[in-house]
Amino acid sequence: VTLVDWQSITMKVLSRFILGFTIVSAGMFSCTPDPVFPDEPILTFKEFIYNGNDTLKVVFSFTDGDGDVGVAPVGNDSNMVLTLYYKGPDGLFHVARPAADPTDSIYYNYRIPELTEGQTGLEGDIYLVVNPQFMLYDTIQFNAFMLDQSDHKSAVVRTPETILN
Repeated sequence: VTLVDWQSITMKVLSRFILGFTIVSAGMFSCTPDPVFPDEPILTFKEFIYNGNDTLKVVFSFTDGDGDVGVAPVGNDSNMVLTLYYKGPDGLFHVARPAADPTDSIYYNYRIPELTEGQTGLEGDIYLVVNPQFMLYDTIQFNAFMLDQSDHKSAVVRTPETILN
């Protein structure tokens, strides 16, 4: 057997090994199962984005196992609610109340749009822009929850405090 034959045999064996390794690796990584989430939405606070002027965005991450997040484009149903809290002179947080009705609280209703049907195991981020007319306070935080189309309600999430002024 000549040297050229050994090189030829070695290259064939090596190329078959690389091809086999590639096929096995691709098969292992392509068979990862879809994520499994509970049917009720899970909401977590992610971050505040504040430009220092008049725009405050509150960002949440969510998961929903049955994929029925969102409301139809018609109607006035909301499926995401934020309740505003402010830090008082006593250092504690209090529910912000509108001057017109001091028995109520200042809250923001949002409509997360309906997502494509047939999806399961949804996860993503929600960016909410807070109306600046109620940003009368120096330090605020929110309670938030969301509903899916099956009326599954997430746990109420309390954001950390953020300083506006």
